[in-house]
Amino acid sequence: MTRLPGLSLLLPAYNEEANIADAVGAAVALLPRFTDDLEVTVVDDGSADRTGAIVDAIAASDPRVHVVHHRPNRGYGGALRSGFAASTKPYLLLTDSDLQFDLADLDRLLSRLDRAEVVIGYREKRADPAKRRFIAWVYNRIINVLFLAPFRDVDCAFKLFRRDVFERVPLSRVRSDGAFFSPELLLVLRSAGVRIAQVPVRHFPRRAGEEKGATLRVVVRAMRDLLRLRLRLWLRRPALDDEQQP
Repeated sequence: MTRLPGLSLLLPAYNEEANIADAVGAAVALLPRFTDDLEVTVVDDGSADRTGAIVDAIAASDPRVHVVHHRPNRGYGGALRSGFAASTKPYLLLTDSDLQFDLADLDRLLSRLDRAEVVIGYREKRADPAKRRFIAWVYNRIINVLFLAPFRDVDCAFKLFRRDVFERVPLSRVRSDGAFFSPELLLVLRSAGVRIAQVPVRHFPRRAGEEKGATLRVVVRAMRDLLRLRLRLWLRRPALDDEQQP
């Protein structure tokens, strides 16, 4: 198993009081398999429930856990932006706080790190309601066509980055603070020649709480940001390793 010299886990969280303690607990229990230098950064993005208080209590007893609080809510992209800025280790793993991914699948991403600077997961069997799967399918096809980008699953919340990538490609080039932040980040990195690999990862049903990514307002805003990006980017096409086996 590949061991990393240092790993930051970024967990954006909005109204995840039913999941956040288990998400952080899984991280501090499992990720030391991959590194001796771990930090877990939770971004409480203006939660109206007890998410922030729960993580504050965990952080008070575990120096590896850090919390960033937003008041008011800044959106998914805003949470990721703050989390990237607060994280300090040479590798950064991004996932969600809803327990739909297994952190053990980091091993799958690490298997491709020798060929790429960013390794992104795609859900081999997506465990979401049919409506959300259909919206995601259409969204991915639009991005594939408009940007000639062979990403299988632009919104999959399981991604590993080498931190030095952001020294070459500053996050200021990514303008969205909404749901489009994740695909825009991949497209901006790709246009800058960053090597990106894709691997399948497991996906599980949400255990508790409400889904937040497929509301009409979120979808419309993401489509607006997508079209704005297409108008301003002239994409080059660096090779993207799209092999399906980890």
